[in-house]
Amino acid sequence: MKLMKKIPGGTLLVPMMISALIHTFFPNLFKIGGVTESFFGPSSLGFILGATIFISGCTVKLSSIKSVVKIYGLLILVRTAVTALFAILFFKFFAMQGVLGISLIGFICTLTSLNPSLFLAIMEDCGDEVDMSAFGFISLFATPAIAMLIFGLSQPTSVDYMSIVSLVIPLVLGVAIGNIDKDLGKFISTGMPFMIFALGWSVGNSIDLFEAVKAGFSGVIMAVVYYILIFLPMLFVERKVLKRDGVSAGGLSTIAGLSASIPMIMAANDPSLTVYAPRAAAIVTFGVIISSFVSPFLCNKLYTGEKQKEENK
Repeated sequence: MKLMKKIPGGTLLVPMMISALIHTFFPNLFKIGGVTESFFGPSSLGFILGATIFISGCTVKLSSIKSVVKIYGLLILVRTAVTALFAILFFKFFAMQGVLGISLIGFICTLTSLNPSLFLAIMEDCGDEVDMSAFGFISLFATPAIAMLIFGLSQPTSVDYMSIVSLVIPLVLGVAIGNIDKDLGKFISTGMPFMIFALGWSVGNSIDLFEAVKAGFSGVIMAVVYYILIFLPMLFVERKVLKRDGVSAGGLSTIAGLSASIPMIMAANDPSLTVYAPRAAAIVTFGVIISSFVSPFLCNKLYTGEKQKEENK
C-alpha cells in the first residue's frame, strides 16, 4: 500500500503491472474455471467497469454536471477533432500501410484510445470533486465506436452504438440514486478505492508485454506522436481557455489496454485489414505501458507545480 501511494495513479498501476506480468509469463495460471477464473480473469472487466461507472454516477451532484460537461466536453471535443483531422491527413499522405511501421489503423486506434480507469486513479491523487465525477462521462468516449467512427471518415465501416448505450445506463442509474438518496449514494461511493484496484488488475489481464516489445521503434514514435497531438492541444485549451492547471489534459492522455483489441475488431469487419492488425495491436499495447507511467508523472508535475504557485502568492 505504501508503494502504491508513492506512485501517481499507483492504486491502479501497481495491480495492473502485476497482473500484466502474470498474464505474460503465466497466462493460464487462473484458468481453472469457477469463481477464481471469473474474478481474476479478463471476463471480470465488464462487471468491474460497469460497477465503477455506477459508483462514479453515485458521486455526481446534479449541480456539478454543468461543470463536467463544460470542462471535459470541450477537452474531448478538441481531442476528437485533432484525431479526425490527422487521421484524414495520415491516410492522404501515407495511405493504409502508413509510415515507419505505423499503419492507419495503428495510428487511429492509438490516438482515439482513452483509459478512464487510469484517469480515475490520477484524479484520486490530483483532481477535485468535478474531476472524479467525470469518470462516467469520459467512459462514453472510451469505446471502440470512436475509433470506428474516425476510421469511417476514410474507410466505410460499421459502428456498434450499443457499446455506448451500455455505458450510459449504469451512469444514469448511479446519478439518479446518488441524488435521490444522498446517504445511500455516499455509502455506495465508499467502494470506489477497491474498484480502482480491481480495474487495474482486470486491465492488466489484457496486456501482453511480449506483444508490446514487438512494436519496437514504431511504438516509440507513435507514443511521442500521441503526446504531441493529443496532450499538447488539450493542455493549451485547458490552460488558456478553461484557466485550469492542465491535470485534466494529462488524465485524458492515457491509452487503454482494451484498445489493443480494436485493430482485430476492424479486421473482422474488413478482412483486407488483417495484414495490419497484429502490428497495430502491438503499437497500442506499447503505448499503454508508456502512458501508464508518463501521464501520471505529467499530472503530478502539473498538480504540484500549481500548488507551489498558489503557496508562493
